[in-house]
Amino acid sequence: MELEGVVQNGVIVPDDATALPEGTRVGITPAPTEVPKAATPKAETPKSFGERYAEFCGAIEAPEDLAARHEHYRLGTPKR
Repeated sequence: MELEGVVQNGVIVPDDATALPEGTRVGITPAPTEVPKAATPKAETPKSFGERYAEFCGAIEAPEDLAARHEHYRLGTPKR
């Protein structure tokens, strides 16, 4: 007799739960999963920070010297 089922929350649930009486010992052999070759993701190099967030460039209005003088704008220290 061969049964099929799935694992749900760490418990094996057979497709036909009435096929075996309670307390029956069983052996478990995982079924091979077939992954189509087209579905296998290619190893892509990750995008750089600039590429990932380029769409946000210029999203806010800020002074042109914000990067150089961020302490002045954030903390109120004198400009250098």
